[in-house]
This record gives sequence, C-alpha cells and structure tokens, in this order.
Amino acid sequence: MYNDAEARMNGLYFPSFAELGYTDPVLTSAFYGLQNLPRIQEYSDLRYRQIDLSAGGTYQFTPNLFMTAQAGFQQFMDDAPYVYGDQDGITYTGSVGIGYKF
Repeated sequence: MYNDAEARMNGLYFPSFAELGYTDPVLTSAFYGLQNLPRIQEYSDLRYRQIDLSAGGTYQFTPNLFMTAQAGFQQFMDDAPYVYGDQDGITYTGSVGIGYKF
C-alpha cells in the first residue's frame, strides 16, 4: 500500500467573545488565548507519505501439520514536521508459526 496525504487549513474564524455573549474578561480568557490563533494556520500544513509492504505464506507438511511465515516493511516519511517533530521511521516485522489441525 502507498499513501500520499496532504492537509491544511485555509482559514480560521472564531467569533468574538462578545458575539458569544461572554462579557467577563476573566471568564473569556479561561477558554482560549487569541494570541496564538494566527499560528494555527501555519501549523496546519501537513504532508506525509507511507509505504506498507507485506508477504507471507503457508507450507503444508502433512494434511494436519503446517508452517506459516510472514514478513512486513513499513516506512513513514514526514515531509512537514508538526508539533511532535519529525516522524520519519521504518519498521520491519516478521513471524513464523507451526500449526496442527486436530
């Protein structure tokens, strides 16, 4: 699987506290601070790519005894690091199992 995603906010509008009916300045400052609102649009630019590959199989020794194996690869490429920093990473997974049908 391959995923290429991009997201951003193109505008941001919060009604004034007066429009919402709040007049107490102490109460309104407890909800959220307006000084950081312009930065939200800048931080909203997200872009990442993700690759997921997996393969597996089963080998039947007898009608009742079998073995399975699986391998996986995942890569995440963060092209626009956000609040948590650069999220690039690679993982490899694998498993082997033996089964018996009763």
